[in-house]
Amino acid sequence: MELVKDNNLLVGRSRDIGGLEVKRVLPHATRQMVGPFIFFDQMGPNEFITEAGIDVRPHPHIGLTTLTYLFSGHIFHRDSIGSFMSIKPGDVNLMISGRGITHSERTPKGIKTPHKLFGLQCWIALPKVHEAMKPEFHNLKKKEVPSVVSKNMIANIILGSAYGKTSPLKNIFNGVFIEIKVKNNNIIELPKHIEEYGIYLLSGKLEIKGRVINSGEMLVLNNRITITVRTLENCHFIFLGGDTMNERRYLWWNFVASDVNLIERAKENWANKKFIMPIDDADEFIPLPK
Repeated sequence: MELVKDNNLLVGRSRDIGGLEVKRVLPHATRQMVGPFIFFDQMGPNEFITEAGIDVRPHPHIGLTTLTYLFSGHIFHRDSIGSFMSIKPGDVNLMISGRGITHSERTPKGIKTPHKLFGLQCWIALPKVHEAMKPEFHNLKKKEVPSVVSKNMIANIILGSAYGKTSPLKNIFNGVFIEIKVKNNNIIELPKHIEEYGIYLLSGKLEIKGRVINSGEMLVLNNRITITVRTLENCHFIFLGGDTMNERRYLWWNFVASDVNLIERAKENWANKKFIMPIDDADEFIPLPK
């Protein structure tokens, strides 16, 4: 049996972001990206006993797409192209920053207490040809997410194609993002023909290629052969990846770019208040880090 190398296993680090405890897996000290995914945060699970909650003030992005997916709770999104929406469990927000966008993420007003928040947010690096595109925002409701259901497994195809289903979500980076739940003591095949991918375990314990994976860990693999997973407990995990990005990407704060000069220009524009602010949320913002 071929064993998995230790440097293919990424463990998340805890951080506080806008009043929310997150577990950051990407970027990692040993790896910047998995396919086109350059950022991966597990948000929570957090429980708020007061009206406090997530409170991420307006901030800018270039050169990336944010993918937000919730298991519980609500987040109210506003951005500079006029989008405003409360994302709910099972929904997906996809925001393509292109040449530049600003947005905020806050707890909706009037939410009942106590309330919980648990979800994921990823950044997907844009191909160079799309770095300067006009910003876009897309929302996919839970009922619109294709699902594959069997006796022992449920798979939600959030982005890309797998198990004979394709998500309608815009996919200019040829990525894949799938939520999978499998009962204890089962063997399943993972989607085929994905050049580079990660398996992030939210809960449970599983075995793959001779390695036991625990919750909060991401195993990264790079091949196109059929891979099987054996569950040692009831498991809830994310399968994500896509084509290996052979173009270099620079990452600084909220900016991703193929050319460091694009980041320097974005820094200057944010410092000089040249970005358009989110609609109805322009009174405060996150300043440029020193």
